[in-house]
Amino acid sequence: MISDKELADETIHLRALLGCAPGAPVGLDVLADPPPGEKPNYPLPTLIKLAIYGSPRRRLTLQEIYQALEDRFEWFRQRTDELSWKNSIRHNLSLRKCFLKVQRPITEPGKGSYWMIDLTQGEGNKRVRKR
Repeated sequence: MISDKELADETIHLRALLGCAPGAPVGLDVLADPPPGEKPNYPLPTLIKLAIYGSPRRRLTLQEIYQALEDRFEWFRQRTDELSWKNSIRHNLSLRKCFLKVQRPITEPGKGSYWMIDLTQGEGNKRVRKR
């Protein structure tokens, strides 16, 4: 479970990243629409963070992250069957320390783990390599 302090840290970080005013909502909806047919001009880690943070429980499965991006941006909707952007999302989730993989409770139906934002490890790009 996320503590109130960790939630406040995430909110401050995301507001600073986006240049949002205090009290403004934080999620994919705050981003400007790209020109029609163009990819959003935001780094994928930022899009992933906003998708997760904008969800009601502050955690999403991989499929829910894909769906959030497809729901918000036409570019992703037009490329539902393409694997390249989905591979990039998986790569970012596994590479960046700020994304935490949490097992789904046994009592909850469905497949896949949840992804959450965890800024306690910093924003770093590298996880410890397991051998």
